[in-house]
Amino acid sequence: MLSNKDRLNLDIDIIANIINYLTKFFVRRNITDYPNTRNLTKIFMDLVSLIANKQGSDIYDLIANNLKNNSSSDEIFEEKLKGSIYLDNPDATRFLLCYYEDKFKTNEIYTNLWSRDKSNKYVWTIEHIFPEGENIPTDWIDMIANGDKDLAIEYLNRYTHTLGNLTITGYNQNLSNLSFEKKKNRVNKDGNYIGYRNGLKLNENLVSQDAWHIDDIKRRTNKLVEFFMKEFEL
Repeated sequence: MLSNKDRLNLDIDIIANIINYLTKFFVRRNITDYPNTRNLTKIFMDLVSLIANKQGSDIYDLIANNLKNNSSSDEIFEEKLKGSIYLDNPDATRFLLCYYEDKFKTNEIYTNLWSRDKSNKYVWTIEHIFPEGENIPTDWIDMIANGDKDLAIEYLNRYTHTLGNLTITGYNQNLSNLSFEKKKNRVNKDGNYIGYRNGLKLNENLVSQDAWHIDDIKRRTNKLVEFFMKEFEL
């Protein structure tokens, strides 16, 4: 399509709108797993045929209408966003968290969340605020479940992998199972914050928290879900 943009009368704005719509479609597709992978080739081959005799904005309208008809419903998308999204698709989850952060970046606070180290691994990775391991530290059992280990395990299974309990840090291995307070205020040997005071928008509300409870996870989940529902509306 891009190689024929002049013939198809596609200006830069139309192309940008098409790319934006494709991004929305694939985010929803990767979160909901709908449509199935085996159906994607047919969907896009049909689109190629449909736009062959179209021009300009008509091409965008056709693509948008076709992809919307082949996408999951808002209800299913929202349900998946509110669930244990990290377990279902950690890569798509990382994309969402980085997308959120990038929406609020400025030249002064820009951080390349897609940078990789010498081993080609992401420098910035997903961090579970309430730790994901089954051996829940005593500090967390006391904070999250008032000392009730069984309840803490129940909370872990229900909420640990939801959006509200996830963030991005550049030193995930240094935080691990630390207490919430230590995760928030962690510094490296140079005195730079590597915990939740690292300046990311994602961690903004964490800095003002003295503790981390299930209600905090729920509220943060709802806030992020509302944001993503608007951003990826078809």
